[in-house]
Amino acid sequence: SLHDALPISYAFITPNRKVFYSGDGGYTKEFKEFGETFGGFDLAILENGQYNKDWPNIHMSPAQTAQAGEDLKAKAVRPAHSGKFALARHPWDEPYIQLAKFSEDKSYKLITPRIGETAEIGNTTQQFSKWWEEMK
Repeated sequence: SLHDALPISYAFITPNRKVFYSGDGGYTKEFKEFGETFGGFDLAILENGQYNKDWPNIHMSPAQTAQAGEDLKAKAVRPAHSGKFALARHPWDEPYIQLAKFSEDKSYKLITPRIGETAEIGNTTQQFSKWWEEMK
């Protein structure tokens, strides 16, 4: 059934890096299984925006995105599907605000490049501003 559907996601595995891309879909216990199966990821690109309590199988909430990052054993999490256009009724910057809050106690590094800004996989010294706060 639609309620049991898994998100479409991809694991890109190279000899030097492992990257997970969540695609569209709700939070699922399989994220933990993926993290265990692949031994974690250098980067998880996870949907974080255009969510609604009535769409649990379409997009994750920021709290679920943060949990998925932990479940995947990601070293870094890069939010996707946010800050571009509105499908849901939340403010455009809410996904960033909430994910930053929910990521504070997580083991991964939250990376939030501006649209078009380069983010280097595995670069633990790279810093990003909370640019969405500057847009107010």
